Parts: sequence; C-alpha cells; structure tokens
Amino acid sequence: MLGRIVASLSLAFLLAASLGAEAQAQAQCRPGFVWRGAFRGDFVCVTPQTREETRDENMMARSGWVPGGGAYGQFTCVSGLVWRNAGPNDVVCVTPRSRDRAAADNAAAASRVAGAAGVPMQRQVPEAASYRVGDWSRWARSDGVEYRYRWGWNPRDQAYARNIDAIFEVRNPRGEAWRGTARSTACEQETLSRMQDVVLAPGETREVRFRTPNCGTLEQPFFRGGVARTHRID
Repeated sequence: MLGRIVASLSLAFLLAASLGAEAQAQAQCRPGFVWRGAFRGDFVCVTPQTREETRDENMMARSGWVPGGGAYGQFTCVSGLVWRNAGPNDVVCVTPRSRDRAAADNAAAASRVAGAAGVPMQRQVPEAASYRVGDWSRWARSDGVEYRYRWGWNPRDQAYARNIDAIFEVRNPRGEAWRGTARSTACEQETLSRMQDVVLAPGETREVRFRTPNCGTLEQPFFRGGVARTHRID
C-alpha cells in the first residue's frame, strides 16, 4: 500500500512537470537540446543521445512487461526494470538509471528552453512533421508466412544517418501458430545484423519494428530484411 501511495505522489509530481513542459512547447529548446518525445506532447528538452535512447526504449516496451500482467496490472515490469515515469501515463519499463534520468530531465526542463536567461531561440521542427516512411517492399513468403517491409526515418535527425526504423508486416496464413524472427542483414556482408521475435496466431497479421543500421544515406536510407522460423508452437 505504501509503495502505491509513493508511486501516486511521484506520478502527480511528474504530471505537473510534464504539463509545464508542454505549455512551453512553442518556446523551442536551447542549442544542444532536442525534444525528448517519450510520448505524444512530450516537449521536455534533452540531449540528442537521450532522445535516441528514449525512442529505443519505446520500441522495446512490450518486452519489458510481464506476459499476462502482474501485481500492477498489464504493464507490470519484469524483474529489474521500473516504470520510466517521464509523464503521468508513462509505463514503459526501463532500468532505474533511465528512470532517474527522466526525472532529472523533467526537473531541468525550464532551464533548457530557448529564451531562458537570454539564450536565443532555436528553430526546431516537430519530429512528427519530419518523420517519413519508405514504400513497402513486395510481399514475399518464407518459412510458412508472408511478409513485407519498409523503413522509417527523420531526415532532419542526424541519428538516422546511422540507424533507421525497420518496419515489417508479417501475416500467418496457416492454420497453426507460428514463431520466428523478423531480421535485417548486415550492410557489408551476408550476416545477421538485428532481429525481433514474432509470434503469430493462425491467420494473424502483425507489424514489427526495431532499429537497424542504415545501409544508405540520411536522404536515401535502406536495409535488407527477411523472416525466419525458429520452432513450432503446439
């Protein structure tokens, strides 16, 4: 009970910090900082590295929750992880270090806004307005499922010159469950680069995302994708 009371007070404090940051959204970040983007409307200013790590945490959110839920509902964290609490409804599970960083960034939000203490304004385009996705590949078949893929990236963000978002759509036309991985190939050799587990019920179609090295440029990114079955599910 005490733990839940403390958690509620913490969430209330972070709500106030988040609302304060959102109210200053039109006052852009100081040079060297960018919007965090932990959730829609999150305009807390952080370092580019923190924003990239936050994006990675969001993409891996599902793997941080206890399958089937636990003591704190469907978003109960697996052992060793805690809620990030970057905002009032932020239940992405992260390491305690990442949670503490989010709290510190929230506390420092006002000091990182352009115009504070005579700092000049820096024009910044919202990530949502700049994010792009490529065209879907043709549907292909592999190990009993059908799949296609494309990539997502923000040409205004230099981080995407190194890594882009691999986006797969995988469908299972079979009458039995399927388990495998969506994967990308290394840019310079035919070896596995990154992968993400995929479990499909009979007839199910699912979108899968993960970060993978950009084998192209910031303006013309690409990667090579595929899927592979791991083992049967009875």
